[in-house]
Amino acid sequence: MDTFESWLLHRVAQAVEAGEVSVDLLTELQSEFDAARARPQEEGRVAAIQHIVDLAGVQEEEAAQTLAAVEAQPNVTRELLMRRIAEAWLEEG
Repeated sequence: MDTFESWLLHRVAQAVEAGEVSVDLLTELQSEFDAARARPQEEGRVAAIQHIVDLAGVQEEEAAQTLAAVEAQPNVTRELLMRRIAEAWLEEG
């Protein structure tokens, strides 16, 4: 996860420099990473599921299954998937 976090912060910093997103996004992202490290793992999992529900408009059970499927992937596959999602998110930003 540290590799992805570093990559994402760097990628968002590039987007800020290019004027594609606000510097507030970088600050907010760093705060979210700090908060995630401070909370218990189960609490973070519940928050992740709720975030999927909110973003995708799916039921909680489907969101939990999706998160479990992503977590079951090898680290390399999981990180590649997360990077693709982040790139799509930045393009929409």
